[in-house]
Amino acid sequence: MTRTAAALLLVACGLAGGCAMSAPAAGETLGAAASPTAALDALAREALAAVDAAPQDVDKLTAASKVLFQAADLRLQQATVAWLDANPDADLAAVLAADDQLDDAVRTAVASLCQRGLELADQAAGAGPDQVAARLHQALHLSLLAWANGPARSLFAGYGPKLVRAIDAAVALDANHDGGAPLRLQGRFRGKAPWPYGDAAVARQALQRAAELAPLPVNLLFLGDVLAAAGEVDAAAVPWRAATTAVADESTRWSAALLQELARRRLAASRR
Repeated sequence: MTRTAAALLLVACGLAGGCAMSAPAAGETLGAAASPTAALDALAREALAAVDAAPQDVDKLTAASKVLFQAADLRLQQATVAWLDANPDADLAAVLAADDQLDDAVRTAVASLCQRGLELADQAAGAGPDQVAARLHQALHLSLLAWANGPARSLFAGYGPKLVRAIDAAVALDANHDGGAPLRLQGRFRGKAPWPYGDAAVARQALQRAAELAPLPVNLLFLGDVLAAAGEVDAAAVPWRAATTAVADESTRWSAALLQELARRRLAASRR
């Protein structure tokens, strides 16, 4: 992006009061995708109905935020594997960046679910500021909103500092929570984010800790990715290979088979 284009975008965002993409309500997105998401979407609808019945219940707010993130993440991973299916000869760099190639329909669906999920997490955090689950889901939804909006929109919508604050709060409260999810998110964000948020050393340390604590497919996949980003492809193959047979926990089970497949695609690409 040129300086002129960036300046124009900044002005436009300032006039609009923010530059995040618009997306339909979560209720319009749930049930609108193909059958692989149907069971999870049904759980999300139930969770949202439970919030409607008890809008001040922190546990119900957090549970609904969690399942909305799972539904968003499932769509993201499905679309990523589909892109790789359509590009079977992609090299390792392209495989690692496959989610950057996904179209606006996927991004809009993810943003729809995560906007509502973030609202619920914000409510839960406001009612119980020391609850790590609420802080974690603020960070998780912000991470996918930043992905859905892309670098320029996310920059001007201020997602970077919001995401850093949410991740740091979750890590400070309980870094080991839910299979090392705060560490996993910290490592993933610091490993992929541009300056001033990127930090390869912090990313590596966080993901190594997460994988040691809970050798889940997602923790191992992300650890391999940060090693590959450092040029250590042979070392990255070790956690990627482990990810292909690792067992997921309750929070990550919906996307686990897709994450295992992504690990296999990375291994295949690294051998080409």
